Amino acid sequence: MQKIIELTNKYIVLTTPLILYSLFSSIYITISVNGGKLINLIFAVLLFFLMTGAFFAGWFNMIKLAITNQNRDYSNSLLKEFISGVGEYFLPSLVGVLVIFIISVLALIISYHIGMQIIGDLGIPADVLSSIKSHTIDPKTFITGLSAEQLIKINLWNLLVLANIAIAYFLCFLYMPALFLKNKNPIIAFWISLKDLFSKKIFHSFGIFISIFVLNFLISMFSTIFSENLFIHFILTLLNFYFITAVGVGVFYYYYNNFVNNKLGQNVDIEI
Repeated sequence: MQKIIELTNKYIVLTTPLILYSLFSSIYITISVNGGKLINLIFAVLLFFLMTGAFFAGWFNMIKLAITNQNRDYSNSLLKEFISGVGEYFLPSLVGVLVIFIISVLALIISYHIGMQIIGDLGIPADVLSSIKSHTIDPKTFITGLSAEQLIKINLWNLLVLANIAIAYFLCFLYMPALFLKNKNPIIAFWISLKDLFSKKIFHSFGIFISIFVLNFLISMFSTIFSENLFIHFILTLLNFYFITAVGVGVFYYYYNNFVNNKLGQNVDIEI
């Protein structure tokens, strides 16, 4: 943990692309959603997908080089590697984003079918839900008007969806490190990441994943609680950027030292 913090602090420049991507994508999504027409929305989603693929390619390439060359004299020189990463990993990252998206959608579909079989329908009309989304109905008023049975069902649905999404993310936990450190083919890399995930280090990997999941939940919860306090919310936002960067560095560091570095020189498919 100390080594990861040291590397994150040394290569704090890694937060720059992350902040810029987050800022630009937030503005872009806000403008696109207000566009209105379906064709404009589809075009906006496609551009956002391409933008995310480019960000993944450049940012994860920077993290890869930070991990594989920890003695770099000038940490700011990593910024130059963003563009080269986009050129080298754009298509693999694009397919990687698509793979993660498909797995996430499948998790939601599975959640729906399991929920309908075990938990059942909430009994809330679709027009009421639409009114909540459009802020026609106050969410607090809506919740107080629900029965005890409906509240229990809502909580069960939330737990079910959260559990399935967590499983989906766990399956993708080592995907990006495998793509950038072992094989550029996104399909082969995903298969490699699953083999590494379910190796003898699975409990170690699961422990790291749960720690990240819980910390992310806590930061998100506090950000929601203090959303009206601008100063605290700003500090938590900066903390969140630092946390995401540390997670990226930490996962790549863990993968490199446990599944790549100790395999170099052996007859395995590893690209560095």
